[in-house]
Amino acid sequence: MKNGGKTQCFTKMTGGIFGFTLLYTLNTLNIYYLSTAKFFGILRMTEKVTRIYLSRTGSPDTVRQCRDILDQVDKSLRPVVITFFYGVSDTRECVALESALIGEAGQFFPADGCPLVTLVAQKPLLDNGEDILAAEVVYLIDGSATVESHNEYLLLRSGEDVELLTKGIRRPGAGDIGSQSKEVFSRLGNILESEGFHPSHILRQWNYIEHITEINGGRQNYQLFNDARSEFYASDNWTGGYPAATGIGCDAGGATVAVYVARKEAVPSTGNNQIDTGAIDNPLQIPAHSYSKKVLVAGASANRSTPKFERARRVGNIVFMSGTAAIKGESSTCSCNAAIQSEAAAEVVESLVAPSNIAPWCKEFNFLMLRVYVKHPEDMPAVKSVLLRHFPGVPVHFLKAGICRPELLLELEGIGVI
Repeated sequence: MKNGGKTQCFTKMTGGIFGFTLLYTLNTLNIYYLSTAKFFGILRMTEKVTRIYLSRTGSPDTVRQCRDILDQVDKSLRPVVITFFYGVSDTRECVALESALIGEAGQFFPADGCPLVTLVAQKPLLDNGEDILAAEVVYLIDGSATVESHNEYLLLRSGEDVELLTKGIRRPGAGDIGSQSKEVFSRLGNILESEGFHPSHILRQWNYIEHITEINGGRQNYQLFNDARSEFYASDNWTGGYPAATGIGCDAGGATVAVYVARKEAVPSTGNNQIDTGAIDNPLQIPAHSYSKKVLVAGASANRSTPKFERARRVGNIVFMSGTAAIKGESSTCSCNAAIQSEAAAEVVESLVAPSNIAPWCKEFNFLMLRVYVKHPEDMPAVKSVLLRHFPGVPVHFLKAGICRPELLLELEGIGVI
């Protein structure tokens, strides 16, 4: 079984974005999303590898940093998604920089092989505090799959299996976060419908919300987003549970949504359009979609809607862990000490991914990667120390981001294999 343990070090210096024990290096990291074919006969996820790159230029010019990252891209593989991370605090600047990054990628890759490009306004947290451009590049390494590229999404087809990946969809000129979110979900709905998908085919969703806990005119940005998401989801039947998802803050860009979606092509003889997936609850937490009104903040109406996501979702032998913080039950009345709160968050994560909690037949679970969002950069050393002790050897990607509740200092998401 392949995992995240193989690294190629570009330069020996402290301050990199990933950690293996207590030494941080600038590196390329491989994280394999394994094919499920050998474990389950229903869906075969195309095999992909994710690599993390940091600019090595030392230049403050983000375009030069982008070119350096693109020069590091493995030309023997097919990149399908590039997500850049950079600390930008103005939405117009964010949109302009994303446009420049898309332009650079368009010049670097052939027209029929250009990956989807998104910029997330979150600063990578390095030990030396340097402002640097980072990128997660997802490569398709399944030679049997075909790729159909579109403006904001692409399709991967392999036999009877179809996967859809989007870039970060945003509409920053549409008004407040609530209005933007409605426009984003409208566009996402159009994409899904045009390709024969339903919203309930979404397996993993990333939601980046500018100034997530900010309240304007009595309405909180995160609640406005949740109201819009609930309205979009109401068009479908979610008997199999909601997607795994992260709702996290960013410094600019408005409301941005990216999704991973999969289904089987209908087989005429059987009508089978199912995949092997299941929602995973956490015994330490109330499901987010079942929260009481007392933990929901004012939104667009008196009927405040809950965050519609599962704590985790299994797809074949892959487990997508949603954004997870130090919330027990539905309460986040925890210590304001970053180390103590990190211990509480780690306990919640370990409860969620315990093999016996994933499924009765599950014998083993291993993280391939954790992404850790830290509210205050000065808390990073304490957070890092705790999490590396709880999850030794797991690649951890630290980013500065607002968390969905003001009292929360960090949040984790991850991907693993059983």
